Amino acid sequence: MMTLIFITHLCYAQNISKKYILAQKRIPPSIELPIQPVQVNIQHTIIFKGPRAEIPVHDLPASYFPQYAIEAAEQYKKDFLAKYSQSASDLHYRFFYNSKGEACLEFTVVAKGRYTWPTPKWIGYTWPNLTGSIGNKKINFTITKKKHDLADYRMEQRRRDSLFREIEKVVFQIATEYDYDFGSAYGKKVKYRNPNIKKSVCGGYSDAISTAFEGHPYVSHVEKWSSKIGNHAWNVIVLNDGRKIYCDVTWYDGNSIDKDGYVVSIPDQDPVNLTFEMNEFIHLGGAINKATGKLLNVHFGWPDSKKETKP
Repeated sequence: MMTLIFITHLCYAQNISKKYILAQKRIPPSIELPIQPVQVNIQHTIIFKGPRAEIPVHDLPASYFPQYAIEAAEQYKKDFLAKYSQSASDLHYRFFYNSKGEACLEFTVVAKGRYTWPTPKWIGYTWPNLTGSIGNKKINFTITKKKHDLADYRMEQRRRDSLFREIEKVVFQIATEYDYDFGSAYGKKVKYRNPNIKKSVCGGYSDAISTAFEGHPYVSHVEKWSSKIGNHAWNVIVLNDGRKIYCDVTWYDGNSIDKDGYVVSIPDQDPVNLTFEMNEFIHLGGAINKATGKLLNVHFGWPDSKKETKP
């Protein structure tokens, strides 16, 4: 019956309401002096499009550049060059992760004419690490932005598999049809934008997955698992080719609550909760339990987890 929630942060100079953290934006240096321009060595950014990757993927490609950073970089560059058109001929950018695992954008200005910039390079954006909670804040955890991005990248690779896409269509449909029943689970008053939406806790979500895949042409059978310690239920979808997809449709759905008290009905599609990787499923992509300082252990990490049998 547990829910999984990522907690929003208030980043510098921005009031953020989105579930996932946006960047900290820093103002670039703007002192302009009419002296000889400085030669700047530019590093060209390569956007990774990579070949079809085998699963598992244990690290991001060195040239990885996530879409959210590309969009931020291009907008920042556009605004910057419009503002400093007299003294800057171009603005180059480089994406990287710092030692804390945060995502960063570094900018390098190319001076125009006889202008120079006293600090030609600076970090313009920082996407901080994330925090979250499970089960009405019963368990709190952190995860680096790099590991969070790695989970998204792994999902991109899985979605190149046409069979996986067919499975996800069904899971997504369940996540769309259901919203979490916060009243039943926690006695919490929330609102639903669709008054006719199906409401359930994790057991109902899990049963819906079992029913939806009955007779599916690519699926051998579906297992239902649960844990009393975790107070939670999930599935293992066993494909005809022998592969297993670990599926927690409740947490895949997301079920966060917006600032107006409504349950967010658009599925979050959390990648670590629909995966071929058992370790990714157990540790939620490498999250750290704040209480213990160790890897988070959920699903099969709960010592009493068991496969349920049909009566």
